Amino acid sequence: MRKNNKVLLGLLIVVLLAVIGLSAYAYQKQKSLNNTKPKVTETKKEQSKFEKTIKESSSNFNKESDLNKKIEILKSLLSYKEDIAKENKDKLTSDYNNLVKEMRNKIQSNLKDKIDSLTINNDDKNNTEKVASVKKELTELQTLVEKEKETIFEKDEEFNEFSKLIKTNLSTTEVTQTSTNNNSTNGQAQQTEVVEVPATQRSRGTTTYTPPRVQNTPATTSGNSDSSATVTPNTPATVTPTTPNVTTPAASETTGTSE
Repeated sequence: MRKNNKVLLGLLIVVLLAVIGLSAYAYQKQKSLNNTKPKVTETKKEQSKFEKTIKESSSNFNKESDLNKKIEILKSLLSYKEDIAKENKDKLTSDYNNLVKEMRNKIQSNLKDKIDSLTINNDDKNNTEKVASVKKELTELQTLVEKEKETIFEKDEEFNEFSKLIKTNLSTTEVTQTSTNNNSTNGQAQQTEVVEVPATQRSRGTTTYTPPRVQNTPATTSGNSDSSATVTPNTPATVTPTTPNVTTPAASETTGTSE
């Protein structure tokens, strides 16, 4: 009897230990599951955050009309590039890349339209205020493009193309300003010679010749005249020579020698 009791007691102990072990295992497994659930929820929240960022960026970009603010929105979106790549989600990555490409194309289109509008034609070449204004805006665009090169352009070829367009228009304003300055400050015109008609002096059978006097008179130039001014010679006044009084020589002063 005692032997049977010992066997039963041993079996009860084994069963009890098995129950305790199973309970502990079940508890640990449940705890592990509880710790895993919040991580899944957090991942879902992060995905929702990126999707929301993409949608908000697209909406704000399309509503904005200022070029500088459009660039800032694109720059902000580009700051999420690494985080979105880490998500390893094809759809999320595709939506992000497509939006970035779309924004860049629109900004480049706006830039090209702006550059094309900043030109100087023949009618404006003498308008110094417009020339200065166009030059200022082109210079600001050039600074903006160089500063935001990594944001606006994906390839160096695109940047070089826009930089060349800006420099071409800038060179036009420089030539126009130089031409205007040359027209406003002409060189001295050629000098006009004014010749006085010499008077012939006669005295007692001898004629004295007085050489002409030459006077250099600068011609009046106009601010709007060409650099090679046309010289119009002054018509010299007609000088009527005065006939000197000739004293009649005496008989002894006649020409020739009398014997």
